[in-house]
Amino acid sequence: PDFVEEIFRAQITKLKGPPATPDKGFAAPLNIFLFQELQRLQNIIQIVRVNLKSIGAAIDGTVVMTSELMADLGSLFDARVPLGWTNDASGQEISWLMPSLGGWFTGLTERQAMLNNWLENGRAVMKAYWLTGFTNAQGFLTGMRQEVTRQHKKDQWALDDVISHTEVLAYDMERIRDVPDEGQNIWGLFAEGGRWSRPDNRLEESEPKKLYVSMPAIYVTATTARDLKAMGLNYGPFGPYNSAVYKYPKRNDRYLIFRLLLRTEQHPFHWKLRGVCLVAQCE
Repeated sequence: PDFVEEIFRAQITKLKGPPATPDKGFAAPLNIFLFQELQRLQNIIQIVRVNLKSIGAAIDGTVVMTSELMADLGSLFDARVPLGWTNDASGQEISWLMPSLGGWFTGLTERQAMLNNWLENGRAVMKAYWLTGFTNAQGFLTGMRQEVTRQHKKDQWALDDVISHTEVLAYDMERIRDVPDEGQNIWGLFAEGGRWSRPDNRLEESEPKKLYVSMPAIYVTATTARDLKAMGLNYGPFGPYNSAVYKYPKRNDRYLIFRLLLRTEQHPFHWKLRGVCLVAQCE
């Protein structure tokens, strides 16, 4: 089903903002983020629909079979994703990269379900967000930081001074009971090069023949450097391992989402040599 912009714009104006702030509708950063994600997803649905109709018409002979349509038809025959669905004419990525067509369509339906659930029921039902499902995951984390900063207006927090703080929870997203008052829970990340030990709550060596291990839910919030110091968190005898979180297993600056600190009993250099990182998608 389509997302009609006039309808979801009206729905978002009624959505609540973060607790303990007067913000609602388009005054809340995460509601603006939801609006942008819905626009992008609708754009992808439109591209796919027009492309499939054109291929159908070209097969019938009602329009000319161009070289682009021929290439798209070949991709569909091989169960690959046509290039026009993942990249625009300039080569900019507009959706998500997947090796197979089935996986791509599954991703489309799951993203549609998550955004529709958020739009219809508000953030009260969103106990955890599927980070992989966002086309702009950095935008989600920036919106979350803005909201936490506004919640600390009395403490005179400035957005420039605020840093992300993460906490790996001991359980999966299904067992999260409540929506946090500050910050958000995220899920859908995988560890590469190591594994997260849930009983010991720390980074461990990966098991043989297991390339990717799913991570439990992660609580992400914002805080100031001074408040973080006051928490006195224990990251192990040698300090935390500063792990990068990438959108895809292919590691580069373009796919870097953010960085988080992981607890470890070994020296962080040990994991650096192992090449440990977190990825949002392991295909």
